[in-house]
Amino acid sequence: MNSIKVFIADAAFLVREGIKSVAAAYDHIEVIGESARADELRAKLKRYSPDLLIIDYSSPNFFSIEDIKYVAKHYPSINFLVITSDIKKEDVLTVLEQGVTGFLLKECDKSEIISAINASSKNEKFFCGKVLDIILDRDQTPSCAPANLTERETEIVKLMAGGKGTNEMAEELSLSVHTIYTHRKNIMKKLGVTRAAEVILYAINSSLIEG
Repeated sequence: MNSIKVFIADAAFLVREGIKSVAAAYDHIEVIGESARADELRAKLKRYSPDLLIIDYSSPNFFSIEDIKYVAKHYPSINFLVITSDIKKEDVLTVLEQGVTGFLLKECDKSEIISAINASSKNEKFFCGKVLDIILDRDQTPSCAPANLTERETEIVKLMAGGKGTNEMAEELSLSVHTIYTHRKNIMKKLGVTRAAEVILYAINSSLIEG
């Protein structure tokens, strides 16, 4: 397995040390840098080239969702793993819409952290069960019962969950961008959702993709 270069952004010294201690037991994980503040993170990313950024965005005056947006825009090759205590569904959905594929709570254990690092470094999705319990509540997100999606709509859901944009889906399926937009609109209406992140969660919950 190739070495995974990790950068840690967390306001808490003990958390940073804890993640480094966990990673140190695995030869394929290399922590190449860390920061305790947003300005420090942005400065250091100019010098470091991590494969994976582990970040807690829910630290007022230290880190925020805006930092994830910044990194996603300026360093698109960096993948994300969020490890946080934030359990507000709206925040989680917003973060997922920035391209974050890994999301853990700080109470998760060592095995989940390592599994999440391995998956997120490859831009594969990994959510701990407690995060899914929070965001897949029955009254606000689609149930796990299969929706009445057509074969084409199911195909598009899988591509959306895989991180494909509208233009990429149109090219891969040999369809027009307008047709893709129409399918997306119909999918969201059938699922009773309004955000792309909720479509991804539906795909995970209904086993269209692996979580």
